[in-house]
Amino acid sequence: MLGHTPGLSMVELDVDPGGRIDGQFTFASAEPLGDTPLREEDLRDFLLAGVDVTADGARCEPSYGGSGVAETDALVLQASYACPAHAGEITLTLYYLNRLRPGHREVARIVAQGASAEALLTSDRRALSLRLPGASDVRARTGRRLILLSAAFTAFLLSLLAWRAWATRRRPPGGVRTS
Repeated sequence: MLGHTPGLSMVELDVDPGGRIDGQFTFASAEPLGDTPLREEDLRDFLLAGVDVTADGARCEPSYGGSGVAETDALVLQASYACPAHAGEITLTLYYLNRLRPGHREVARIVAQGASAEALLTSDRRALSLRLPGASDVRARTGRRLILLSAAFTAFLLSLLAWRAWATRRRPPGGVRTS
């Protein structure tokens, strides 16, 4: 980014197939973050409380990665999110947009395995989702495995019941076998 337009911020999430998501949040340094002071612990609280990342609807555990100033007069905040591996959909929700001045916009982007989703978010539209490539393939394979496992278990139970019925018929009353 060569310059930063006040009232326009950027966030990019980079999704690793193993479940880790790295996020970079870029704000014009001259732009106030609502009522948030620019102390490190306040920036951490602003980011961790104001951003939600989910994988297939389950909240990913956030961790703050620190802050810095870019050459382009921008404040950069880093965070990462621990999500389940092989999720089908990642959703980013920016609750902090309600704390920023009216009219603030955020260019949001989620990038994963060659696919991406991008949108201009505002306090009226705070979320962006990306359906991950190959997610339906993983679910389909898992579903087929469960069906095969269930069929094998059912066959085992039926054979056990048949053996039990056969063994019961061969035993005379009183429990003594005759040959």
